[in-house]
Amino acid sequence: MRGINSVFRLSVIVAAGLPLAAVASESARRPAAAPVTVDESNFAYPYEKVFDYYIIEAWRSLDNPVPAYTPEMVARHTELVGRLRWVAPTASGNQAMVLGRTPGWPKNPAFPQDPEIPPQNIYGYQITDPSAKGPKIKMVLVSGNHATEFTGNWVLEGMVNFLAGSDPRAVFLRGTAVFYVYPDVNPEGRYQAVQRINLKAAPDPNAGTNGCYRGNPELYAAGARDHNRAWTTSGRFSTIDTLTAAIKKDTGGRADYSWDMHGPQDVGNWRSPLIEARLNAYANALLKREPDVVRCGPPGNFKRNVENGPPGKFSLWAASEEGLNVTYPYTYEPGGWTRERLLESGRNLALALHDVLTAAED
Repeated sequence: MRGINSVFRLSVIVAAGLPLAAVASESARRPAAAPVTVDESNFAYPYEKVFDYYIIEAWRSLDNPVPAYTPEMVARHTELVGRLRWVAPTASGNQAMVLGRTPGWPKNPAFPQDPEIPPQNIYGYQITDPSAKGPKIKMVLVSGNHATEFTGNWVLEGMVNFLAGSDPRAVFLRGTAVFYVYPDVNPEGRYQAVQRINLKAAPDPNAGTNGCYRGNPELYAAGARDHNRAWTTSGRFSTIDTLTAAIKKDTGGRADYSWDMHGPQDVGNWRSPLIEARLNAYANALLKREPDVVRCGPPGNFKRNVENGPPGKFSLWAASEEGLNVTYPYTYEPGGWTRERLLESGRNLALALHDVLTAAED
């Protein structure tokens, strides 16, 4: 059995693209991680209870609908997590974890309900143990592609809070991997969506049919309707250009895993454009952690065409040579769950990686 696990460990390391000799040597001389204590109530700041009525259908039966995730919450969470010594700016960010600013948009009299949008910060940071040297697995985490899919941010927060916390499994992951976090990749869209909700307008029956209401106005002005179709539009959208350049610089142009976290689906699911990513050890570990979440594509029949679809999606860009050469790119669509369940699912995305790596060491 130990021989089988040793082969499995080698296969995981090879799949992650890490040099075998370097990993073995570094693992042998790496000291045991020192105990750490994180006051996790540090992350429990108050949330304003505003609700997303564009995608509320999956939540209508809940007694307590999931609160929206506002730009202020993105900034606050980034600042709180950034106080920890194993959280740091990426290579392209400043000490406030800011990669750049969006252009902002003036008030448009043609759409009186839509607010003026001041320039927004674009955030990015990394989580890893800076004292653990040698090759590490790289995982890229993004959320906010679609302006009102707040559930993705709750999943991301659950994953980040776990990775930044005191759990020994999180300590292990910080010593073995580096996590590049981009918590809101559509900040102007998120600002406008949240502001519209804050107006307490009645649900709009045409919501979602007019890109100005729910998308990035930069995209709308150019006639593009979906932020998750614009990741290959070099030179057309300044925010996308800032992010693609930053993520490539931060990761050195390659990563082993990526997660793009979206909004609720009636059937909670995750997918990948690459069949290997749907059948690998990490995928199987995640199925065990999240048995009620559907894996898209073969060998099942749910959304079988996940390897196709419109170009310009983040997962397709991440997997491409022009992007990050990601070995295992994923998209996550949680179900219509409570906030606590969304946070749990984020933890499970991290724990599945822990399961794979520790099984490989047995």
